[in-house]
Amino acid sequence: MAKAFEPSKEQEKVIAHRGGHLQVIACAGAGKTEAISRRVSSLVEEGVEPAQIVAFTFTERAAAALKTRITKRIAESKGQAFLDRLGPMFVGTIHAYCLRMLQLHVPEFGIFDILDENRLAGLLSREYRRLKLDSLGLRHWRSIVEFLRNADVVENELLDPQRIKGTPFGDCYVAYRQMLLRYHFLTYGLLISEAVKALARPEVFERVHGPLRHLIVDEYQDINPAQEELIKRLAKPPVHVCVVADDDQAIYQWRGSDVSNMKEFTKRYKPTTSHPLSTNRRSLPKIIATANGFAESIPGRLPKKIKPDRAARF
Repeated sequence: MAKAFEPSKEQEKVIAHRGGHLQVIACAGAGKTEAISRRVSSLVEEGVEPAQIVAFTFTERAAAALKTRITKRIAESKGQAFLDRLGPMFVGTIHAYCLRMLQLHVPEFGIFDILDENRLAGLLSREYRRLKLDSLGLRHWRSIVEFLRNADVVENELLDPQRIKGTPFGDCYVAYRQMLLRYHFLTYGLLISEAVKALARPEVFERVHGPLRHLIVDEYQDINPAQEELIKRLAKPPVHVCVVADDDQAIYQWRGSDVSNMKEFTKRYKPTTSHPLSTNRRSLPKIIATANGFAESIPGRLPKKIKPDRAARF
């Protein structure tokens, strides 16, 4: 019979923390998903309503894995019948959360559709001359690629389109936004920026923020400025936010992510407690030693060191 999994002392601190924000610095292979799932299940066991908990993951795959573990833990502690009450709890990507929020609380977005990268590129190709993308001075598809790259910057940084109006790109972008509105389309970048704008409306903020008490954000090192603004608005009192990240694993700067969010978290959110998850349960000591050596060459990183859990083979 397999031995039941026992959380480490580091994981127990993450699971048990209450009263204030929490920063979890999770090294690779340190069991962050298990710690998060047990933290959520423990909150529910203590009487927190599922509707009061929101957990953001970076990918749909990560969301599915986290949901599975949360469901398993709650079924073990509260019984299988209790799972029917978990519907109001949100566990998923930030984009999925923003889409649901806009559709539920902002009537004008009720019939909007989301364009993935391929559909968006196809639409721009069809509307190429109407949007005057030829004025950018590049070939057809190159103009589209460069336009979308710069549009991502505008949306990820929450820039005001009116500030770039009068420039070749700015005029194209304003026409582009009008076109999307006319066709009832949103992009993944606009999902975030429109959700941030919606939360500035008192009636929307009250409906969305009112029930919320615990916000958990995984892969926080890959959050971009627009996503951070969304988190900041959702994290207003009495909400406590728990972020889980490793600044050494930041890989999405090309999409606008800003690792300084993790480094400055304790300054922006107070009071904050910081706990490490530093014991790697997957890799052998030699691999961990190599990873530590490489990580030390990364400038400005948070101080930490991965610890091995497995014995060396030779």
